[in-house]
Order: sequence, then C-alpha cells, then structure tokens
Amino acid sequence: MRKFQPLILAYLFAPVFLIAQSFYTINVGTFLDAKSSQFDDIRNVGFVYSLQMEGNLTQVYLGGYDNRSEADKALQGLKQKGYNSSFVEERRMDQGQIVTVIQLATRNIRKGIEWEKMEAVGDLFGSISGENIKIMTGIFPSVADAQTVLPRIRQAGFTDAFIKNINNTLLIRIGQFETGLKKALIPFEMDEQVAKGGVAATTDAKGAGKVKMPDDYYIPQERITAKSPEVTSYSEPEEPQPNIQRTGKNEVPIPDIRAKVKRRSVLDLQRVLKSLNDYTGSLDGYYGPGTATAYEKAVSQNRELQKYSLLADYLDPAGKASAANTLQYAVNNLLDDPKAPESIERSQSAIAKGYQAYLLFRTLGPSNEVNNLMNQAIHQAFQGKKLANQPAFDYNATYAYQDLDQLILHLHYIHAAPGNDIAAPCWLYEEHPKETAKAHAAFAGDKSGSLKLQACDQFLDWPEIRTLQALATDMNGSTKIDQARLSADASKRANLFVAPKALTAEEAKAAEDWHTHLWEGLNAWADKDPINRNLVLAMKIVYYQSEVRLEDFFMDRGFTADQSKSLAMATLKTMVGYHLERFV
Repeated sequence: MRKFQPLILAYLFAPVFLIAQSFYTINVGTFLDAKSSQFDDIRNVGFVYSLQMEGNLTQVYLGGYDNRSEADKALQGLKQKGYNSSFVEERRMDQGQIVTVIQLATRNIRKGIEWEKMEAVGDLFGSISGENIKIMTGIFPSVADAQTVLPRIRQAGFTDAFIKNINNTLLIRIGQFETGLKKALIPFEMDEQVAKGGVAATTDAKGAGKVKMPDDYYIPQERITAKSPEVTSYSEPEEPQPNIQRTGKNEVPIPDIRAKVKRRSVLDLQRVLKSLNDYTGSLDGYYGPGTATAYEKAVSQNRELQKYSLLADYLDPAGKASAANTLQYAVNNLLDDPKAPESIERSQSAIAKGYQAYLLFRTLGPSNEVNNLMNQAIHQAFQGKKLANQPAFDYNATYAYQDLDQLILHLHYIHAAPGNDIAAPCWLYEEHPKETAKAHAAFAGDKSGSLKLQACDQFLDWPEIRTLQALATDMNGSTKIDQARLSADASKRANLFVAPKALTAEEAKAAEDWHTHLWEGLNAWADKDPINRNLVLAMKIVYYQSEVRLEDFFMDRGFTADQSKSLAMATLKTMVGYHLERFV
C-alpha cells in the first residue's frame, strides 16, 4: 500500500503552473542620429524598430520571437550582415501589464504595409511574431472607451478591427522610424472622452484628440531608460477584465437521491451499514431517511473514512488535469485569465487559430476575419494528414460562420484532428451546452477516442467521491503514477458528463463485469488481513454511496434506472479503475 505522507509533501510544495512566457527580440545596438534607411539591409531578417534615448541616441531592435531558438537563428543571420555586437534580449511577460487596444490588421512584414492609411487612425503599436505583425491603435483606459471609437475605425476602412486586451511587453511603438514615412499625417479624430481615466490627449492642432501615452511605457526594460515626453496627466489603466464574461454555470449541483427507486446499489450500501449496526431498517433497496442517517453515522465514526476525508483535501488522486503546456493552459482559461488570449494569438497552431476565431465571434459577431481564421485552422488541421477515419464534414470547403453552432462543431473537429494534443475545455460546454451537445452527437459513433476533452472533474468535488478517490489512490500498488492513463480516464469521464448516452449492451456488460470482478478481488484481499478488511469496509461505504449518487445524476439527465446503473459503474471505473486494477 502506498503511503500518503511523501505524496502530500510533494503536492503541497509542487510548483504551480503559470503562464510565465517570455518574448524574445534582438538588440541590434545603440546608434547616434540613426535613420530608418540605414537598416534596410537587415529588413529581410526581421521587422526593425527603435527606442529613442537621450542625446540623439537610438536603440535599434529587430524582430519578435516566441522562443529562444527562433531568435538565435535570426541573430546568426544578423551577424552575417556585420552586426557582430547584436544579441538576443528576453522580455518576461510577467513584468508587463494588460492594456486595451484596437487591432486594425495583421500584415506580413515582407510585404508592403499601408502605413499611411493606418497612421491616419491614431497612435500605432505593433506586436511581432516571426514574419507577421499585428498592428493596433490605442491605448484605451478601458474596453468601454475603446468601444466608443471602434465604429468609426471600421468606417475608416478597417472593417475587421476589433478590441483586445494585450500585455504591453509585446507592444512596440510604430513611428516614422518603423514606417519610413517622411511626415506625420492628420490623425483620425477620437473623442476627448477616450482620454479620460488618465490617458493624456495631445492638444496640438495636428493631433487633436489623438490618444497619446508615454513613449517609454510600453517597452519594459531594466537596462534602458528612455526619456518620456511631457504629458498633462497619466494614471494606471483600469484593472483588466477577462475578454469575455462567463454566462455559464461553473458548478455541477450534487443531485438529490431518489427515495422511491429500488436499486441494487442502495441494497449493497444497506448491507454494509447493517453489518456495522448503523442501519436497523429492512434491506429493501430504497434510499430512505434511515439509510441516509446510517450513512452519515458511518462516515462520522469510521476512522478510515475520517482519515481519507482529511487527506482528500491535500491530494488530487484523480489527477485533475493541469495544463500540459502553455497553449492548453490558455485554452482552458481563455475566459478567465486576461493573459490567456496572448498565448492563443502567439501560437501558429490550427487549434489556436480556431479559438482566435471564437473570441472574435463572441466579441464582434460574424465577420470575414472569423471566417478566414476558421478556414485557415481547418485546412491546417487536416490537409496533408493521414486520416484513419474521414471526418463528417468537408475540410476542403470554405465556410462562412453565421452562428456558434457551426463554429463550435468545427472547433471539435479540429480538436479531433490527427496530431492535435490540445483537449477541448470544460467552459465550452458550460457556456454553450446546446451547441456542444450537438457537436458531441457528431462523434457518437466514434470509437477511436480522437476527441480529447479537458479533465473537467465535475464529479470530483462531491464529498463521497473525494474520499473514495483518496482511498483508492492509497491502495494503488504502482510505484509511479501513470499520468497518461489518468488523463485518458478523465477524458472518458468528461465525455460521460458532457454528452452521456446509454451504454450499448456490450458496454453495459463490460461495466457490470468490471464491477463484479473488482469486488471479488477486494473481498479476497480483505480476508487476508484485518488492516485490509478495515480499508475495504471503508471503500464499500463510499463506493456504494457514490454509485447511488451517480445513478441519480444520470436519471436527472433522463436515463432510466437500468441505464443509469450502467453509466454510474462506467463512471466509477474512470475514477478508481486504474488505482484498483490489481484487484480485478
């Protein structure tokens, strides 16, 4: 039997997964009286930008990269052109803060960019990722302020412009050095109201009403101190809010137990409680007040259950899914963590483009940008891949997304695409239960398990199940926990929660056989030692109580008592089957 103490310490002191990304750029050097044209020879390596310093000095930078290896590769190309003093500079995301901007467009840095049209809108900022640059205007004190400006920016020709929150570590100021324009144009006018909340507005005739921020505010660097222009006032932006407010419910209520349904699980529980003299009623299989009182008495008096109930607070025996990587974390927390959209936007993966499209649709509704992102995501996910099973839609077609039904369905297809290891998040079901249920129905006949779901652990906060899992984990005979197996079981459990369907006769028999063999093995083990007997007794109490509760959950979903019985056993197998497989 595995011991809890070292496990508890390991869990208590394990590092918490954080979205502590870094952004990499190349410091080309510091130059006197630098002009943009001096660096034309390196523009084929990356986007060139600058930071003005005191004494006519200019700090010149090149490119923006998601990882160090990409930056190092660009650095070698730069040094081949004679910039031997250049070096890679890391900028940590956790040293920045979230600000609100309006994104105008995404452009390839190797193609012509319509800077004149964009500069007429207002102050420009960019976020570089490899050969692409996202061009934005702002910065706005809040999303509400940006919303007052967005309609006029779209009327100015940027029909796909949208509001976003972004970490200012990623932003570079776009000025004459970056655009190569000889003179500033008359900016697109914004209401002076936008400047309220601490963002200063210029008062000169050329820039009337144009939002302006301190020049050194957007590029946090400890080594460089830039001179800030004089501004009338400035205060910190408002505390950022998630890009999209949740509308779904986060918690699954514990179902009430039906007292008028006769079932084997209740009868099994009554037999155990009667052996303890806690239950004095008849063995009738009905969960009445006498059974409920006897169960509560057993839980309060059984030392094993008291111990494992306490230990359940310190251990996650089911392996509640922590994100395996930054992108999975961002997908899981897209609605709650204001920094999560940054990781989504910086990823070039198909699933990331799908969730960019989702965010745009939720924020602004149907648009060409949504269509482009989703179609790119689908083609990237499927074209050129070896498919064991053809998806139930044409991935070579071009789609227009007018509602979330189709978008969420296609998101699920991308999740199930070959090579994708990002699981669909729990919040997708919580926010869109009808659309998600339809999507899951499309996978009803899929036996491959290609659709991965986040381990939502909806059942695992129920008191009896928490204790059951803690007990089962301690009875695991393995020296090392197989996290991949736990994740697979958790994904199966999520499927049973999100879109349960009645088990086939074959599946129901398999669940029944597992249940029977499990208790045959546990009872045989209990006969070998009094300590074993005490553990198995405690296991029976919480196992059967959990089985009863799960049956009511599925009956609440419209299944019959017999169907719910099979579904409950299948769910229990995902919870304790791995830990107790030596008894089966």
